[in-house]
Amino acid sequence: MERLNRGLVAVQVSGGVYVGWRMFGFEYDATTPANVSYNLYRDGTKVAEVKDSTNYLDSAGTAQAEYSVRPVIAGTEGAPSELVKPWAQNYLRVPLTAPATGYSANDASTGDLDGDGDYDIVLKWDPDNAKDNSQAGVTGNVYLDALSLDGMRKFRIDLGPNIRAGAHYTQFVVHDFDGDGKAEIAVKTAPGTKDGTGTLLRTGPAANDDDGMVYRNADGYVLTGPEYLTVFDGATGAEKATVNFDVGRGTVSAWGDSYGNRVDRFLATAAYLDASGLPSFVMARGYYTRTTLTAWNFREGKLTQLWKFDSNTTSKDANGKPFTGQGAHSMTVANVDTDNGQEIMYGAMAIDHDGKGLCSTGYNHGDAEHVGDLVPSRPGLEFFMCNEDGAHPAYHLRDARTCEILEEGPINGADTGRCAADDVDPRNPGAEMWASSVDGMLSTTNNANVGAKPSSQNFLIYWDADESRELEDGTTITKFNGTKLQDCTACTSNNGTKSTPTLTADLLGDWREEIIWRESNNSALRIYTTTAVTARRIYTLMHDPQYRMQVAAEQTAYNQPPHVSFHIGGGMAAPPKPNIKVR
Repeated sequence: MERLNRGLVAVQVSGGVYVGWRMFGFEYDATTPANVSYNLYRDGTKVAEVKDSTNYLDSAGTAQAEYSVRPVIAGTEGAPSELVKPWAQNYLRVPLTAPATGYSANDASTGDLDGDGDYDIVLKWDPDNAKDNSQAGVTGNVYLDALSLDGMRKFRIDLGPNIRAGAHYTQFVVHDFDGDGKAEIAVKTAPGTKDGTGTLLRTGPAANDDDGMVYRNADGYVLTGPEYLTVFDGATGAEKATVNFDVGRGTVSAWGDSYGNRVDRFLATAAYLDASGLPSFVMARGYYTRTTLTAWNFREGKLTQLWKFDSNTTSKDANGKPFTGQGAHSMTVANVDTDNGQEIMYGAMAIDHDGKGLCSTGYNHGDAEHVGDLVPSRPGLEFFMCNEDGAHPAYHLRDARTCEILEEGPINGADTGRCAADDVDPRNPGAEMWASSVDGMLSTTNNANVGAKPSSQNFLIYWDADESRELEDGTTITKFNGTKLQDCTACTSNNGTKSTPTLTADLLGDWREEIIWRESNNSALRIYTTTAVTARRIYTLMHDPQYRMQVAAEQTAYNQPPHVSFHIGGGMAAPPKPNIKVR
């Protein structure tokens, strides 16, 4: 896992200064929690020893104060953290410069690009003429900006005229794939792509291509010409390695239509797949009909394929359920069995860490999915999904390892496009689940209706002082009962009716999540952090391998919120110590 700094954050609030910091996964003590505490310093003087959480309200704090924190492990004080001064409000403004007029900031991902222990942001810029795959029309170029949290733009990658703009085309994976302490960026490229130094791609199959050639047709689709997969250096944006994109287009009509809609549906994520302990990444193409996934390693400057799954080759699981047509508009990652490799949850199907088909429900394509410990009273992880095919149940909850159906909704003929599941109401055991075409909020434990359906089913976030998760929709955070906790009236959400944020992740402070929204005029990102003092202490969620990989997948197509591998919610047990080490 990543070696991070404390993510120390201080915010001026009514009654003083709120301060929050990270507990690292490797210092967490599940057996004897009292072995770990933290000394908080203001202007070099210790003001508190915090034993039950990783946040503190300093009632004597001022706007001019300077804070640091030190761990105390088994009575021994450790090294000081970075120094921080309080923010004037509970958000950090990161200035932006658009590539040109008519561009909007869109999805983002995160990684430590330069190895300093701070998370950086990789932001996708979409032109205002971006298109869904089902829509004809020429689009502008797509750009990726690498940004530090202080607003410095490290570099800009121009994907060029042969990468079409839209939610389903450019899925970019940010992580430290080679273990050098600095993240890389993996993304689909083409002739005409320029790296972060402004240089056209020049390695592998890109060495002798025609970068002046524009392959898009009169309808704006790019259905001919080379397709590449490139890894860029996170510190400089320079091209590190380029290979041919696998799986290629082949015959366009073989994917389900002849005009270019289904052939160019892509997804991507990072995942721990091999024995090295380093992350790999997965690039997927197709989900309505043919379903393909390829896993890649970037080691010692080289890109190599780890495995490939193709529903044309492996058409059914051990129970005769199909793999063809079972994909979704998103993919999630979880270790659903007893080995150390993570599995790919891909809609109505699952792929084992070694690239072999694990299981399928046969319920076909869907739009939204969630995987975690949704039913803490039973062993293993659960997967919740709503289904687009009205001939199947509106939603289903399944065993994430076997695809055994645990609960399911009615067959109501609806395209159930949105749904959510997590522990949002502490009055009920385990998680709650709800879906757009079905009334009520339902218990994952027994499918009972436990209350009115929340008004939002787009996104989730840990925000206030309790363990229950909150709802996020548009630019507002609420409790499940509608109580507003945070909003940004100067901000705008992304991706049309999906109304998703730029990113949510545990970027700073304690275990609760930050949210990034873009200002409506695209002049800045705002990174909001909570200032609610909580007595719940959990190590940083970014040191839970499942959560970290789901953050890597969050930017993909129909963005989905990340989930941890253990239960967080009412009556929760202490999380297990993560089996990790940092590099």
